[in-house]
Amino acid sequence: MHVHERPRTPRRWGRPRRFRTPASGPSGVVTIIDEERTPNAIVLNSGELNGTLYFSVYKGEPDFLVFNALGLDAYALGNHEFDEGDERLAELVELANFPIVSSNALPEPASPLWRVRDQILPYVIREVEGERIGIIGILKVEKTKNSSLVSEDVAFTPEIETAARMVAELEAQGVDKIVLLSHVGYFNDLAIALAVPGIDVIVGGDSHSLLGDAAELGEIGLAPIVTNQTAPFADSSHDGVEALDLGAYPTVVQGPTGDPVLVVTAWEYAKALGILDVTFDANGLVTGYQGSIVLPVEGPFSQPNAENQLVAVEAEAEAAILAAIEASPLLRLTSPDASVEALLEPYREGIEAIKVEPIGTVEVTLDNTRIPEPFAVGETPTGSYAAFVVSQAFRETNPAIDVAIQNSGGVRTPFLSGPFTVGDAIAALPFSNTIVMLEMSGASIVKVLNQAAHYALHTGSTGAFPYAAGLRYDVDLTGAEDAVILNVEVQERATGVWGPIDPERVYTVATNSFTALGRDNYLEFAAVREANPAGFEDTYINYFLPLKQYIERLPGGVLPPIDLADYSLKSVAD
Repeated sequence: MHVHERPRTPRRWGRPRRFRTPASGPSGVVTIIDEERTPNAIVLNSGELNGTLYFSVYKGEPDFLVFNALGLDAYALGNHEFDEGDERLAELVELANFPIVSSNALPEPASPLWRVRDQILPYVIREVEGERIGIIGILKVEKTKNSSLVSEDVAFTPEIETAARMVAELEAQGVDKIVLLSHVGYFNDLAIALAVPGIDVIVGGDSHSLLGDAAELGEIGLAPIVTNQTAPFADSSHDGVEALDLGAYPTVVQGPTGDPVLVVTAWEYAKALGILDVTFDANGLVTGYQGSIVLPVEGPFSQPNAENQLVAVEAEAEAAILAAIEASPLLRLTSPDASVEALLEPYREGIEAIKVEPIGTVEVTLDNTRIPEPFAVGETPTGSYAAFVVSQAFRETNPAIDVAIQNSGGVRTPFLSGPFTVGDAIAALPFSNTIVMLEMSGASIVKVLNQAAHYALHTGSTGAFPYAAGLRYDVDLTGAEDAVILNVEVQERATGVWGPIDPERVYTVATNSFTALGRDNYLEFAAVREANPAGFEDTYINYFLPLKQYIERLPGGVLPPIDLADYSLKSVAD
């Protein structure tokens, strides 16, 4: 049992999960936090930087400056903090004036993160009115190692084992109110709550889960989202999770000692932030709680006209919008924070200048659904048309390239119909990858496709699913590790003729530098490189440039609907 000397007063944890700009804007989120902040409030962020044009251009600098202005009580590292490698993360850590917590990512002397190791803490202790609250950081090990550019000079320890050890350390110091600030996914948060005694609150991220009252969310056209979960930890499972009140904010779990654990997460991309009030008793146990997400809304309001141009709504429509916001317990009309707006202005000007540079036009919207739905031969294919087009662009960078392979998660947006700009291309391909060429046998190509597809289907890392140019194949969603991708065909570049891939023939393959390292379980890429370094070439062509050039070179700069005869997927069975 936890022991404490007096009853606890309410504590509040508000979490802005991610700052995304310019959308609703970090300054609007800061405004709400300032409105809600009290002397006993704790403001937490569960990490994840990448996915915006701001990150693509500025590599996290404006995000960290906003976090500095906000005065976070703790920030947890997640897998995407490592997307630019150890050195860039070390530079961001040096920029931060807020605590960064990560208990199971341990830099070694050879990593640039070693120089900032004293600024990456396993936990911090926040004192509120004489009471101490421990905040532990933890991330998903497998996903960070396989889906980021973290170096081999960072060691990792198991999630549940590490969480239990950190709780024990805090309790040994007399800290009996403990928050786990995690980046492991909602179901894994619940698994930790079921397994590790002593945790009171888990503030999570990674799985983009939306929690809240179903009726209240329904009033604004939303619903709880608990699908697309991150895979279980190694030697663990999600057993017992389905029996819980999934989607509730907070989700209340009976921990291993019978005490309640409150689990919260607040969706994605600063669309929401979470507010949770918690009351403790004299022994540090949760006795009361109340919380919900808040969805920031900013004016002015606009809508597309007949020419698909955004125009201001009429007064009657604006009045109805404002009335709906006022009536909703989840929506909050907000305005930008002036100091944050001033901080971001030079970055915004740079982004706006880049974004408006035209490339061409997308004729019809090309979806970016990572895992394809079943369809038969002759039916309209499903999946990521956008990733397929990216692979086509890669293939066109060099006439020596036979085929190109792209992981669907490396493409972050669909291609919407209408004008397509540099900003659109960078937002779709935001990572600092380059185009790589490898010499591979047909057997190795089939192997790497299956490695990635099986991993995408069975680990929750859906972004690993492969799409390709110059290759097409059938997909069995229930197939074994070597039998998800079947009946692979290759297109002869000179003639356009399709035929079965030759297991013995050596082909030149283009991919991005991330998967070329074996990330997202494209392990055969790494094995081929190691076996034949001379057959590996980094072109140093920036990730988004082939897409830009591909569209510019099309007739009239118009990207047409995809040619279904060339599309990667011939059929998908379940």
